[in-house]
Amino acid sequence: MAFVVPISTSTFTQRFRPAVSHRRPAGLTRMSAVPNVPDVLKKILERKETEVANLRAEVEAAGASHPVAKVLSKKGTLPRGKAFYSALKLPPGTITVIAEVKRRSPSKGKIGNVKNPGLLSRVYYEAGAGAISVLTDLEGFGGTLDDLKQVVETQSTFKGNYPEPCPVLRKDFTIDEIQIAEAAAAGASAVLLIVAALGKEKTKELLDATHAFGLDALVEVHDEDELKIALDAGAEIVGVNNRDLRTFDVSLDTAMRLAELIPEDVVKIAESGIAQYIDAWRLRDVGYNAVLVGESLIRAYEGSASDNTSYTPSYNQAKGLIMAFKAKGSVEFGRSSNFSFYGKGEAAKEVLGEMSI
Repeated sequence: MAFVVPISTSTFTQRFRPAVSHRRPAGLTRMSAVPNVPDVLKKILERKETEVANLRAEVEAAGASHPVAKVLSKKGTLPRGKAFYSALKLPPGTITVIAEVKRRSPSKGKIGNVKNPGLLSRVYYEAGAGAISVLTDLEGFGGTLDDLKQVVETQSTFKGNYPEPCPVLRKDFTIDEIQIAEAAAAGASAVLLIVAALGKEKTKELLDATHAFGLDALVEVHDEDELKIALDAGAEIVGVNNRDLRTFDVSLDTAMRLAELIPEDVVKIAESGIAQYIDAWRLRDVGYNAVLVGESLIRAYEGSASDNTSYTPSYNQAKGLIMAFKAKGSVEFGRSSNFSFYGKGEAAKEVLGEMSI
């Protein structure tokens, strides 16, 4: 098999990838040939084909000593920890937050700088997030595998504490099992599988591979047909993305509509469009176990240090947002009145940011 460029065997990060040619390597199966793939995914998948080929070349050149090669050799023998599943499968009537490390997106552009992913993950942990999602796609989202490693390393410092460290999801466009092995080698507890990008057969194949490497999989769907594919494949965790990949429109109605179609033993996650605590409460009331939130938390986190905020950086607004999402409020009984509490300096430490009751 011919590959695009020679890759240094001393580097086990994604930092080299921006310089890699995006010409498709000969002999590589085209994931973009999956029927009905939205246009927004086609170029991304072609780019991922090249990244996968280059990663495979790097691993083959390094041999058995490469961290990914070590994981590949253990396929089928690694125990299922199910840390990600367990962190989200809480009692009925409870919802938790998968807090995301995210710098930008194709639809929103730049969201934040996120200079220290590990520090951000500490804020998420201290606020009570159930899990952490890390974007590792560089070109579209500004993320790298190094970001994930930093988060995993920071979370490991909480081992033995209560609560336990947040399990970490590698959020990327997974098209090959070598990416799953790479995620496992970096310390991830779960990977993302997007049905719209994979189709029926590949979803099943990669879900089985994910479990064989000891990880959980968040299987993402956008409609009833994709949900059926996910469930038929044996998905234990289903994420309903409220963003239409063809129009980029976002509507919580998608998650509300699909909620009753997801079995109770399957972890139900709502993704995209969750900006206010009332959104999380609505989703909790129809049976969702978790919400995956990125943009709102990043803007709240970085906005806490700006000059126009009424809070000092010692209290971060992202904490208050996560706490509000998890609050045991009720949509049914609504909110009859609102009270806001503000504080500056030392006084800010006495309140949870802005509190609405």
